[in-house]
Amino acid sequence: MTKIPTRHMFKIGISQYYQPIQFSLLDDKIFNNSSLTLGYEFKFLPSVSAAVSAHLPFYSAEIPGKYVSKSIVYDAQLRWFFDMKKRIRKGQSANNFSGNYLAINYTLPGTHVIWENEPTIGLKAGFQRRLLNSGFVDYAFALQQRSLSFRYGLFYFWQFSTQISYGFAFGDWKRARKHPLCDVLLCDENIQHQWKYKIPEITLGYHLYRVRLGAAYEHKIKSSPFSLNFQYDFNITKGYSYVKQPANYMAYDTYGSDNTKELSQFFTFQPRYYFLQKRNQMAGRGGNGLSGIYTGINAELGVYFGKHNIFNDLKFRRNTLYTGALFGFQQRLFRHGYVDFNTSYNFKHEFRQSENSSGFRGNLGLGFAF
Repeated sequence: MTKIPTRHMFKIGISQYYQPIQFSLLDDKIFNNSSLTLGYEFKFLPSVSAAVSAHLPFYSAEIPGKYVSKSIVYDAQLRWFFDMKKRIRKGQSANNFSGNYLAINYTLPGTHVIWENEPTIGLKAGFQRRLLNSGFVDYAFALQQRSLSFRYGLFYFWQFSTQISYGFAFGDWKRARKHPLCDVLLCDENIQHQWKYKIPEITLGYHLYRVRLGAAYEHKIKSSPFSLNFQYDFNITKGYSYVKQPANYMAYDTYGSDNTKELSQFFTFQPRYYFLQKRNQMAGRGGNGLSGIYTGINAELGVYFGKHNIFNDLKFRRNTLYTGALFGFQQRLFRHGYVDFNTSYNFKHEFRQSENSSGFRGNLGLGFAF
């Protein structure tokens, strides 16, 4: 879709975006630090566009609805696709939204937390790609100033973060009758093993330091549809986070905003069975790779340590074992991209508290594969 002219694009999807206050790692779920995003982008010059978007965090069901609308983040950008003219001249692209860009942006977090309710200005460097007829992915590095008047000085209150959005896109382009699937998906590849690295989530600012990293290794068992997937996730945060707890002087019903220091690690082992692989091979719709719908077993060990400052320090240590049935989908993108989404229903055992429970867990991996 890089050679189809486009001037208007509406976007709906998921973003790992700047939020007024992050969720604590103690209450870590797949979508806790992601948002539903709605956006519109207009191209008024071949290399320049204006983009606006809104980002609504996926709140826990226990946070009252009256606070949801106050935590929407609004964003406006003026983008310069600096290599667009050269790509058009060489016939590598058309006047559309696929390319590398620099941007000036203005962000307004609508939050009920007074000291966080300040608009920001900043710069972004990123890339955006259209995927087939109705998909997009947008990744950027952002540097934002949280005091528009610079009242704390020129070098204070800057925040650096990575930001990614992906989902569905709709616009004024003609839909292609034949999808160039193998331009996007890695087709007919005989992959025996692969290393997978999640796109990192990084926020470095005055009120929040947060890093979330993940890596996995998957090995196919000979030519069978079975594989073994080993995964490691590392998360560290320091700053203000939503923490579920009894009411205190800063609490909003069952959640409060506390200054936290947290570290969590997850060690995951998943035997997988790609149960449609043989049928797709016989129908000529796939190779002998590690892509497709799979089922299997999820075995996961979570290690957590956190210190939460309310009136005094509260320390939490948790070692948790999850085991259960697994269902998911994985697909290689382009040459070295991948997406891996799975959910599992697990028996949960916490060693220190000797407590048992059960419930669903999810995992979303989007990044690079080799």
